[in-house]
Amino acid sequence: MAKLFYKLYNSIQRRKSVFVVGLCVVFGMLVWMASTLKFDEDISKLIPSNSENEQLQKVLKTVQFADKIIVNIEREDNGSTEDLTDYATQFLDSLSERSSNYVKDIQGKIEDETIFETLDFVYTNAPLFLREADYNLLANKLHPDSIAKITESNYKTLISPSGIVAKKTIVKDPLGISLMGIKHLEQLGISDAFTLKDGFLVSKDEQHILLFITPEYPSSNTNENGIFSAQLYQLQEELNSGYSSKVKSSYYGGTLIAVANAQQIKSDIQLTVSIAMVLLMAVFILFYKKLTIPIILFVPTIFGGLLAITTLSVIRTEISAISLGIGAVLLGVTLDYSLHILTHIRNNETVKELFDGVSKPILMSSLTTALAFLCLLFVDSRALQDLGIFAAISVIGASIFALIFIPQAYKGSLKGDSKSTILDRMASYDFHKNKLVIGGIGALLLLSAFTYHRVDFNKDISNLNFQPERIKSAEAELDKLINISSKSLYVVAFGTDEQLVLETNDSIFRTLQKLEQQQELISYNSVGALAASDKTQQEHIVTWNHFWTQELKKQTQAELIKNGTTFGFKHSTFQEFYELLDHDFQPLTIEAYTDINVIPIDDFIAKDGNFMTVSSVVNVENNKIQEVKDAFKNSKNTLVIDRQAINETLLGHLKNDFNKLLGYCLIAVALLLLLFYRNLKLTLVTVIPITITWLVTIGIMGLFHLEFNIFNIIISTFIFGLGVDYSIFMTNGMKSGVASMTTHKTSIILSVLTTILGVGVLIFAKHPALHSLASISIIGILSAMFITFTIQPLLYKFLILKPKNGND
Repeated sequence: MAKLFYKLYNSIQRRKSVFVVGLCVVFGMLVWMASTLKFDEDISKLIPSNSENEQLQKVLKTVQFADKIIVNIEREDNGSTEDLTDYATQFLDSLSERSSNYVKDIQGKIEDETIFETLDFVYTNAPLFLREADYNLLANKLHPDSIAKITESNYKTLISPSGIVAKKTIVKDPLGISLMGIKHLEQLGISDAFTLKDGFLVSKDEQHILLFITPEYPSSNTNENGIFSAQLYQLQEELNSGYSSKVKSSYYGGTLIAVANAQQIKSDIQLTVSIAMVLLMAVFILFYKKLTIPIILFVPTIFGGLLAITTLSVIRTEISAISLGIGAVLLGVTLDYSLHILTHIRNNETVKELFDGVSKPILMSSLTTALAFLCLLFVDSRALQDLGIFAAISVIGASIFALIFIPQAYKGSLKGDSKSTILDRMASYDFHKNKLVIGGIGALLLLSAFTYHRVDFNKDISNLNFQPERIKSAEAELDKLINISSKSLYVVAFGTDEQLVLETNDSIFRTLQKLEQQQELISYNSVGALAASDKTQQEHIVTWNHFWTQELKKQTQAELIKNGTTFGFKHSTFQEFYELLDHDFQPLTIEAYTDINVIPIDDFIAKDGNFMTVSSVVNVENNKIQEVKDAFKNSKNTLVIDRQAINETLLGHLKNDFNKLLGYCLIAVALLLLLFYRNLKLTLVTVIPITITWLVTIGIMGLFHLEFNIFNIIISTFIFGLGVDYSIFMTNGMKSGVASMTTHKTSIILSVLTTILGVGVLIFAKHPALHSLASISIIGILSAMFITFTIQPLLYKFLILKPKNGND
């Protein structure tokens, strides 16, 4: 392999201009192809998906988890109810003017026309909205003396100042049937803790107005929602300033949390990467004594990354932006190869000596590291599979390109000054001869045996969210008002037959009513109060027809005419009501219910092709969750979705997958090393430090009570890859002699420094996920370096040198 790269080097030397042009063309093509790839920012793509949870994933994909932004407009001590409604009106007007492109729907403001339309819809389809208790109440209203009182009350209403508004309803619904039916729409989310005032949902103490904004874009689209979020907060600042000490507002919602997370991640990465790049460039320029060194170092890394993205653009239509972001941590691995080559050139090696010394270990290292990353293909997560492919191709591409490009680009050789830096002196130090270092590693290994079991896997992905103080305080205020922190479960009916799905939802609705009566839940929102299957609707119509016998119709009409005449009503005043009693009612389609605009039916019913879901939201105390789940455990085509519990279960599978993955990686690396070395002892010398590194890393995590999570457990693969690199280079260095081993140790120290500056600097990040990445990286990389420098030479001496001396 060294001869092949040496021949290629000489060939390029004779045609340098062709090489430069070819390089520009290749980079141009890679950039163009990489630019065609689309990115998916949905963090949930990290969660495993397999055939066992295929049905669950299909339901989750179809169900509309309406992620609304809740606007809490609150009256302060100096404000009035009029100020409250004025603020809300101005907020809606400004939002419509500035942000209409970002708003799909707003709930909480109900126009007079909407109220009349809703009442009219309920009245026109009265049988579908009445329940048994309503018929009992209606029967009491139909007594002659009751009708007389109702007629008198209606007359007083009609001649009062509000009569103009009420007239439209009373003349066609003298018995208030529509008002009976509309009460059942409370199950759609209209809480009885709020009343309607000036068209707004106002709390009974008239201190709060709540508005519910459904964004046009899903929470995962943080770019568009970021613009919307900025507009919202700017509007809030303006209105709060205008209504100072009278009214203020606050916002809460998953969309805003997602935007805050994305912005914090970008802010943290921009700050820390900027600091890291400045420090790295300073270190490299001082160490290699060349200003162009950072460019030479990073070109192979950039090439490897572009090659990986281009490959993914061929086999994928889109990839997870999260996985690519995590893949950026590979900077330390891919830079490793450039550092080894540069350090060997710096130490006065000829080109032929360079390829003899580094080509085999670099290719060995890249292949074993790539194989370790490709083990991610065994994890049932598309995003992690993308990460595995990206990492493997990046590593191999960067290593081969570094062997071709760097000897052409870097001509530095500083004779007599190659051992003058602190890094050189550190590399020449024999760690394996220091009893304190050996004792310290031994003590850590012993301690790890008692602390490794303390390392838990945090399956609650919400703990990794970053929430600014304004969102936290908004949540606390809403919790006092509507108990927003109570546990929400989603009971979902699903299937491909619309009527069967609706019949299933009818059953769910009846069960929820029973659970509420038994006080097993706090509240629930179900479309079952509005839309039912044809079968249930037909039953309601039969009940209506059974109640309204011909005799009862005639009696009711006669009483209304007789009592109405007393107050000057014409015989035809209530003609619409008489026609309603004789109407031939038919079941309604789902589409017909869209006439009710108070609550969008799309919040509950969703379709994906011929697959349909109908959802009910249940608010329940934590100690009652299991009772609710048990109530539906034998229900066909019904799923109780506890999003946190599902994530915890699926992420639990991810943890198990990673436990297996590390085993697969270790076996794969050991077999490949055995194939390269063709020597079991050399393989053991290389593999044992990797294993010890992992054990010590876990032990230190347990000692400081650090947890694994979905992000930093992925970094464990990265740490494993670097540990493999260090062990391979140390083994090859020890085989080649003390001078070569010192050179390899220098490049390893540079790699450690690069990684700690590149990734470890994230320890200063505010975002919990990034912070956790940094702490694990620092522990793992430092452990890998010290164990490689200390344990590996001892193993080499014990397994390789002693037997040889014994044979001599």
